[in-house]
Amino acid sequence: MYIIAKLIQNFFPLIALILLIIGIKKNAIYYMISALWLSLIAMLIHLQFSGNQIFGTYFNYYNAAIYSSNLLILLITLIYVISHLSSGSTLKSVYSFVNAFLVVIALLSIINLWMNAFFIENKMQGTPIIQVALINKPDYCTSKYVFYKVNLDSSIMYLCPNYYGLIPSVGRLAVSPDFIAAQLPLSIKNQILLKHKQK
Repeated sequence: MYIIAKLIQNFFPLIALILLIIGIKKNAIYYMISALWLSLIAMLIHLQFSGNQIFGTYFNYYNAAIYSSNLLILLITLIYVISHLSSGSTLKSVYSFVNAFLVVIALLSIINLWMNAFFIENKMQGTPIIQVALINKPDYCTSKYVFYKVNLDSSIMYLCPNYYGLIPSVGRLAVSPDFIAAQLPLSIKNQILLKHKQK
């Protein structure tokens, strides 16, 4: 079942793209609807694998690239279908607003996706991405759920998801929190201590 799901999430966007191109060239709504369904199925499988979260270790560069392309296909097909349904309608302004809303949501999702991918990919080898649920919000984050990593230069970085789903904040900590150091291998702890002593 896992292999079938992985094949679907990798190949459905490609098939959807082919159907999208054919639909645009032939101006055929049925191709666009088929592309919409395929991309929607692939996206739901992606979300299932990621635990319904954009942030975390699942969306690396590879998965972010597939999900982003899938999201763009879904957006284009949705706009095309909505435009087709609204032709000659008195509610054109409402449909235009819906289209604009979909574009903004898609762009925010892609920005969040790639910020997360960049965050998890560029870390020191052998170190984990640590997700922490804090009792009190830290000064540098508006959320209680924060992601931490050891950067390539041994510094500690954080990613703070935005509560409203907007762009997350990313920053560097001057001092490593104790709960982060406790989860790191001894060799990494020594590197971080050495770096702070040099400063």
